[in-house]
Amino acid sequence: MLDIPLQFRARVRHEPDRSYAVLVEGPDGEVQIGVTGSLREVRGVARQGAARLFGVPVDQIAEDRLHVVIPQPLYGRDGQWVRIVSAGDCTGAESLDLGVAGQAHWFDHEGAWFVTVAGSGTAIYPSEYLDFAAVLTEDEVAELRSYLARSVQPPS
Repeated sequence: MLDIPLQFRARVRHEPDRSYAVLVEGPDGEVQIGVTGSLREVRGVARQGAARLFGVPVDQIAEDRLHVVIPQPLYGRDGQWVRIVSAGDCTGAESLDLGVAGQAHWFDHEGAWFVTVAGSGTAIYPSEYLDFAAVLTEDEVAELRSYLARSVQPPS
């Protein structure tokens, strides 16, 4: 029987196709235990992988004992223009922004992006919802720049 650690560590490796390779630190070092196309599934994949590696039921891997590191992907940079290409199962304002251009900033705590869209504000999107090689029209760029400039101005 293996010693069960007090904390379980996992990290994500961003794949070029926007999927997430999940690696868990096991008794013999770090092991890739799965790949998922959804940021929402990363923690579940990590929990299941840690349970397999340590030979325990998944319910023994408590959420508060699992630390998952999601670094900023190499294919995205702070402040770049993006296009929202998916809204997943969103039903709120985010779904209204499908196809719209915005400016993205990495939100480390969530492992996702703050995306500001002219007229509708900022929402959080996982990498798989965004096109980082988006081609924006001159009108889209002008509208975004104007919106961003207004949003940083103090009220008069």
